[in-house]
Amino acid sequence: MKTNQRRFFKPIHSVCLAIICVSGVTSLEASQFRCEATPEILISAPDESMVVYVCDAAARAVAFLDQYGLQPQRTIGIDIIEESINRDGYMAYGSYDRQNDHILMMSLPAILKSSQAPEMYNMPFDEEHYVGAFAHEITHAIFQHNADSTEDLWTNAAQEYLAHATQLGVLSAPRRAAIMDAAATGPWETGDEISVTYMGFNPTGFAVKSYLHLNGLSDPKGFIKILLNHKWLYVSVP
Repeated sequence: MKTNQRRFFKPIHSVCLAIICVSGVTSLEASQFRCEATPEILISAPDESMVVYVCDAAARAVAFLDQYGLQPQRTIGIDIIEESINRDGYMAYGSYDRQNDHILMMSLPAILKSSQAPEMYNMPFDEEHYVGAFAHEITHAIFQHNADSTEDLWTNAAQEYLAHATQLGVLSAPRRAAIMDAAATGPWETGDEISVTYMGFNPTGFAVKSYLHLNGLSDPKGFIKILLNHKWLYVSVP
């Protein structure tokens, strides 16, 4: 997708929802939208009703990651769809394809209809968690943009650490505190192994441990540099 389509932009008035009010959305041709604050985000959607969530999530994720020296380096395409996403044999709300630098995300109504009581971090899924889910997938893309190697690395645990830390980091302080209190766990400690196996058994605990660990580091940029150059299925905490 070309990124030099600014001459086709036409402004959209600000859109306000329950928890967010974003004016920085521009419309392109053929149901495409771009976030003015984060122009690297290019969204395909039937209308702007879900786009406001994407732009809010992108702004929060980019601000969170910028403090660690990470920025998007190229366009990130996002498609908002109505059907469930089959991700390696299980159904997911969202997915990032690093080969195409592309994110698929179900619309919020589609997620809410996907089960009787959809949850995120053991809490009812809502608009705020929808923003967090977008921030998670956008972090995967930014991680890939800043990885030290273009080789096919085993970086699942490293990426999920940062994606979950960012997802918690963009939530409101009361929501984040409620999740951490319910999880009742501490940060990753020296000698621990950060793994997708642990994440599979306890995704909420994985997220809380990662957020607390990252925010407790005296040199977080140094640890993120380790993550960006990681080649294995798990990360040993130094």
